Amino acid sequence: MDTLGVLEARKRFPELLDRAHGGEETLISRHGHPVAALVPLWRRPRPQRQALMALKGSGRACWPDPLPPSQPGPIQPLDNAASLTLGAAVAVDATVLIPWLRGDASSRHSEHLFAAVAAGHWRGVLSMATLMTLMEGPLRLGDEALAARYEAVFSDPAAWTLVSLTPQVALAAARLQRPGIHAAMAPEVALELASALQGGATAMISRDPRLLAALPLPPGHPCPDADSPLLGRR
Repeated sequence: MDTLGVLEARKRFPELLDRAHGGEETLISRHGHPVAALVPLWRRPRPQRQALMALKGSGRACWPDPLPPSQPGPIQPLDNAASLTLGAAVAVDATVLIPWLRGDASSRHSEHLFAAVAAGHWRGVLSMATLMTLMEGPLRLGDEALAARYEAVFSDPAAWTLVSLTPQVALAAARLQRPGIHAAMAPEVALELASALQGGATAMISRDPRLLAALPLPPGHPCPDADSPLLGRR
């Protein structure tokens, strides 16, 4: 970790931002004493991160069982975790999040995923469709307080990337459904996958067999900002 004086840090600020984006930290000193640090956003300690772990089991009665699709596959530990770099973006959908929020026994394999996001080791990527599904659970019971907790935790920009339904995402989803790209991909699956790619995810954690059947993407897929295919895991 480098230490720079205030004047030097001002001169090199764009460079320091690039270094922070790459995972480096820089101490800023005044009169020889460190007073601040420029750190990657995902390393900042935030109360919402720790609040994430407190959400397990909070939605026990919020969603019907089973979830669509009617026969989701079992989730297994992410066996390529060692290949994910510090700060890597990992997309998660409702088929993984909801069992964890309900505290289902089947969610124990995803515990390490949420712990890694809470610790700042990885970033989570959520589509707006997934976020809407999360909010629908407590709201269907009239639990506004729990819905507000979910909104606060999953909108924390230091831990999660929320991918809006922009024209770019819609176009990428439509392209994924073209003949020759992937056969019979459902619109909601294409949208989930396009959102993951737009959010910079390098891995996709899901229990949806339709989504996992689409991974890895075929060579030369037309989604933007995705130089390598996602690594799908149940």
